[in-house]
Amino acid sequence: MRSLVPKPLAVLALAAMVVVGVAHAQSTATVLLPEDLATMNPYTTTALITMQVVPAIVEPLVGVDPDGQYYPILAREVPTVANGGVSEDGRTVTWRLLEGVVWSDGAPVTADDVVFTYEAATTGTDTVRAGAFAAIEAIEAVDDTTVEVRYGEYNSSYLDQFQWGILPRHATGDPADMSTWGFNRAPIGTGPFALAEWRTGDRIILEANARVREERAPRLERVVFMVVPSEETRAAMMQRGDGDVMLWPGTNLRDVWDATELVNLDTAPEIWILRMFLNLGERGNPVEGQAPHPILGDVRVRQALAYGIDYDLLIDVLAEGRVLRATSPFQLGWYACEQDGYTYDIERAAALLDEAGWMMGDDGVRVAQGAPHAPDGTRLSLEMVGYSDFRLLEQTMLVIGDLYRDLGVATEVRTVEMSVLFGGWSDRAARKTGDFDILVYDTGTGINPQLHVFDLLHSSNIPREENDGAGGNYARWSNARADELLELGGTSPDLDERRAAYCEVAELVHDDVPQIFLYQFAGGHAYASRLQAFQTSTWAGLAWNIADWHLE
Repeated sequence: MRSLVPKPLAVLALAAMVVVGVAHAQSTATVLLPEDLATMNPYTTTALITMQVVPAIVEPLVGVDPDGQYYPILAREVPTVANGGVSEDGRTVTWRLLEGVVWSDGAPVTADDVVFTYEAATTGTDTVRAGAFAAIEAIEAVDDTTVEVRYGEYNSSYLDQFQWGILPRHATGDPADMSTWGFNRAPIGTGPFALAEWRTGDRIILEANARVREERAPRLERVVFMVVPSEETRAAMMQRGDGDVMLWPGTNLRDVWDATELVNLDTAPEIWILRMFLNLGERGNPVEGQAPHPILGDVRVRQALAYGIDYDLLIDVLAEGRVLRATSPFQLGWYACEQDGYTYDIERAAALLDEAGWMMGDDGVRVAQGAPHAPDGTRLSLEMVGYSDFRLLEQTMLVIGDLYRDLGVATEVRTVEMSVLFGGWSDRAARKTGDFDILVYDTGTGINPQLHVFDLLHSSNIPREENDGAGGNYARWSNARADELLELGGTSPDLDERRAAYCEVAELVHDDVPQIFLYQFAGGHAYASRLQAFQTSTWAGLAWNIADWHLE
């Protein structure tokens, strides 16, 4: 078709269009997510996907850098005894906030917002963080920029209690109505970006926060978190240059990235340990003093299941050596424990099941004959549930199911969306109400393990009707000695003493098997070669340094 514009002008016009297009592209980075968020309130969900997005908007008092060092964000400094932020007895912590910080709607940030965050986290409906604040006896806004937190005794997790971000009192609502806050869909924050639009199931669009303080000002104008459920589609988009970051690419894609110069893979040691949570209590009956699980209530059965897994097969063959063996909740950092794990020993596993009263049936599935918690004739059949759109996790469950079949254990393997698996008490989620046999998913401890392991293992954190489903001890494990040790880990200022306590907990977990540890991830994210300053951190989510991202 003949152009109506003289050739030199047409060339100039085309060049102008290209320049404008490139300038626009360079102002926007696209992050590809496997699924949408259920909420942007980090105090009502433990779903990991949420904390990949929300920290770009909602900031904590301090953060942790890739080297494992704390650094101030909304606080002026990291409180210590040396700078007067922590009292000599460790029972009083004083947070001094940056002055002049405002929320993205222009309202000033004050110490009262920190107090409100505590109130919401401890009394709000559907809160999942109450246990993290249990050690606080009193909290007070001394003035607009000073918060004083008092404890009954030294609390080793004082730096981690507000890690999920500070909430604005004026832009949220009554904690009693937290599950229905408008904030959950339209958060107000102090971070480098502000929410511009959330198209459910499609994308979350963040734009540079016009009111962010200078040192946190982003170099990008916009970040689009696009929901693309198919891993194959996400990988193809990265190869075409239609995506700048792909969250958690599967290990099966390493060869794909090696074949293109447009995409890099940034890896770091990860805190995430894929594990099996064995339900020790009666299914679907979350009450005090519940009966034992008819199958998993017997420690011999749990030990047999641990011996029945070929860990080398999972790590070296299925995951192609791209994951590491895990043997306890304490794998990284100063608190790492040298804990011997279970080895694949099908003969020992079979002997334990025989001893526990589970005899091989005519159809190859064991049945109860004198088992302590199950009527005779009960089949040894268990359901394993993980979250969807994670191929390696699903393949791991299928392989374990095949191994268990050889042991005489029938398994049903299925996956559900993250939002379902990690649902809250009001959703009557299976994890909260105990309506499951085995859950398989990854979780792990941060730079300070106390909050996480206390929530996961202390008996006070078993979700029950009596505590409105608070707590994360989903295995429903109760061990008095472990409780003592976990309490010591939260009150001792001596790191050596704390590590010794944690390592004894690791031994108790190994022997009693409320969890089976499969492997630890060593991975990260795929990112476009044109994206600069992108860095995966062991200790923080995707957006930890999103303000520094920029495009060539």
